[in-house]
Amino acid sequence: MPDRLIELAIEALESKKAAIDAEIAALRKDLRPARSRRQVRARRVGKKSRISAAGRKALSERMTARWAEWRAERAKNAAKARKPARRAKTKPKQRARPTEEKKS
Repeated sequence: MPDRLIELAIEALESKKAAIDAEIAALRKDLRPARSRRQVRARRVGKKSRISAAGRKALSERMTARWAEWRAERAKNAAKARKPARRAKTKPKQRARPTEEKKS
């Protein structure tokens, strides 16, 4: 019988402990309401293209033409700035010495 009394006392204390823990949690919640976690927005899985295929093609053609024009302008400016080629300086050629006739 004493074992049964101890078990009942333990059960009563555990129920009181659960009630006290619940009260402590409620008080902590009231103490710091601003500490709650902020809501995180869900991300979109895939972005939808906002330009049509025809619009993409037209844009591609315009950009190709723009870069071709830029390259042509750059080549023209480079040709103007280029100096004419100069001959490389070389040593003067040595004259051939007259050959002496062999004595026989």
